[in-house]
Amino acid sequence: MTVTNAKLYASLCAVSAFFPLLITALGIHADMELSERGMLFNPINLAAFLWLGLTVLYYRHIRTKSAAWLFALFPIAFAEPVLLFCLWCSVRFSPK
Repeated sequence: MTVTNAKLYASLCAVSAFFPLLITALGIHADMELSERGMLFNPINLAAFLWLGLTVLYYRHIRTKSAAWLFALFPIAFAEPVLLFCLWCSVRFSPK
């Protein structure tokens, strides 16, 4: 992997960490609702898993400290999926 490709790939990994938040904002604007059956495989979670996959692949090819900083974006990429899971649990298992 050349230096230019490595920087491009690192930038793609960094930008893709914000995709779940972007999808959430667009979903709120479009009044999109998530079904209970699609709790694990919804667009927000898939975008977070995409970020994780891209970051792991990039780190496996580079394996430097400068590549490891991308894992610091984990709370950003998975904040919305964790919040959705907590909301789903509170609705699903609430005392009636």
